[in-house]
Amino acid sequence: MFNGFSGISRIMILVGIFQGGIPAVAVAAKLQITGNIKAAPCVVDGANSNIQVNLGDTISAATLASSGSASEWIEFPITLKNCPATTTSATATFTGSAAEESGTLYKNNGTSSRVQIELQNQRGVNLGNNKSMVQLVNQFTHEAKFDLRARAYSTYGGATPGSIDGVLQISFIYE
Repeated sequence: MFNGFSGISRIMILVGIFQGGIPAVAVAAKLQITGNIKAAPCVVDGANSNIQVNLGDTISAATLASSGSASEWIEFPITLKNCPATTTSATATFTGSAAEESGTLYKNNGTSSRVQIELQNQRGVNLGNNKSMVQLVNQFTHEAKFDLRARAYSTYGGATPGSIDGVLQISFIYE
């Protein structure tokens, strides 16, 4: 006997009934997208970024004989070049082995005893271990120049003849 509805029609009717009878549920999803935009680095002007500063080969032990005595300042620049146009400043942070005598001085690893190494900017601000210095980037030359000076220093005096040798790391942050 034929009742007028085929099998497919019955299924369509049932689906239609259930679709209308069951409420649709919407679930909200949150998509969060994050990131950072950083300035490209400048280039340290110097052969392989290793900068040598010679405090002198003729410092007399007598110059460092008394407490708080020091050699002459040796001035030198560290120049960052090829900075991107969007970089407006660079921060240099100086790290190294601090001298036992003072955290504002660096340890001398050379053979001369009772001698430390002092580092400052050319305005006289001490740049001991973990100290930082900010320099603006020249927007025409795309360079930042850190004018520094260093010298041998004797906290307690009585320096002995020998070599002066110290190594510092400089890390740069660009903004």
